[in-house]
Amino acid sequence: MKCFKRHSSGLSFLSSLLGFLAIIGAAQAQTNVYPIAVSADVVSSVAPGTVIMDIFNGAKHGNFGWLSWSGDTSESALVASLTAPGNASTFTNPADPTDHALSVGDWVRGRPGASNGIGVRDALDALEDSEIILPVWDMVTGSGASAAYHISGFAKVQIKGYRLPGQNRITVLFMGVFDNPAGDDGGGDGDGGPGV
Repeated sequence: MKCFKRHSSGLSFLSSLLGFLAIIGAAQAQTNVYPIAVSADVVSSVAPGTVIMDIFNGAKHGNFGWLSWSGDTSESALVASLTAPGNASTFTNPADPTDHALSVGDWVRGRPGASNGIGVRDALDALEDSEIILPVWDMVTGSGASAAYHISGFAKVQIKGYRLPGQNRITVLFMGVFDNPAGDDGGGDGDGGPGV
């Protein structure tokens, strides 16, 4: 019986350790994800390696493509979310307030209006030419401050430039769509190509 108890304790420790590592893995998958909505229509027929001149496209009146992980629509919250390594770990699904793990099938609150403050521009400048992950959406509900985007995938991109005043445009090098926010082949279509 003692032998079984030791073995059971070892299994309990191993189970706890695996649970802890899963939490760390989930937290790491939440980094490098930034709050810029990309329409599935924009990336569905684009091959990896293609430059997309304008991915900055929200839906509904009053939304330009910015997202809010926590529901805070202030410009300072947007700047914090755009600052590396990102803070998608603050995500709360507006359709399920107990869901804090950003994944395909979730809803993400939209941030109304265009933002062109120096903090936003500085954050975008710092992200230029880095591989980042952006949520891909296929449906939207509501408008303005109540808009929410349904996540169908995650696009890996490099920001190549932007024009916020007047044109509201963000240009990226498209690297593929994935089924998880880590931007890897950990599931889903697995080829890095259009999977939405």
